[in-house]
Amino acid sequence: MEMTDVILEIFYHLPFWKTAVIVAFAMVGALMHKEAGFWQRVLTFSCGVLAAAVFTDPLLQLIGLQAELDDPTAGVLALSGRNIAAFVLVASRDPVKAAREVMGIIRGSGK
Repeated sequence: MEMTDVILEIFYHLPFWKTAVIVAFAMVGALMHKEAGFWQRVLTFSCGVLAAAVFTDPLLQLIGLQAELDDPTAGVLALSGRNIAAFVLVASRDPVKAAREVMGIIRGSGK
């Protein structure tokens, strides 16, 4: 099975309103970057859509949230999908530094 088939299969099973929420929030996330060019916006939009479509249900299960929070969680992931992807890339290059930053945020001291 090709990657495009997997992605289309994920979207085929999403309810219409959840898809609408994901697309709307991903568009907002792409438009919020004022200095971004066209291709950066396309990449931001794509990352947002994919993050929301793929990771909403696993995140709900991981954190133990109720199923009613499915659409809002998808919206947050779509809005910040590019930022999450960028953080993962940075974390994979220097996981110790990323862990320190996360612990600083959790403790409330910033970075």
